[in-house]
Amino acid sequence: MTKQKNLNDQASFSAPIEDLQVRIAFLDDLVDQLNEQVARQNVEIADLKKQMQILYQRVESADLSEGVAAFDPQSNVPPHY
Repeated sequence: MTKQKNLNDQASFSAPIEDLQVRIAFLDDLVDQLNEQVARQNVEIADLKKQMQILYQRVESADLSEGVAAFDPQSNVPPHY
């Protein structure tokens, strides 16, 4: 009877431990996936920053004084007014 009780005690302890091990494995996998996603987003953000710098440089170097007409809200009323 004591042998049966010891087996029952071991089974009752091993089930929660196995559940925790399974949860840890899933969490480890999730952390790895999130790490990869953050790394991809970091590269994408760096690329977008470079593109924005190029656009800012183009806008700053462009001569917009000739092509842009002055806007007067008194005389340039939208058609729905």
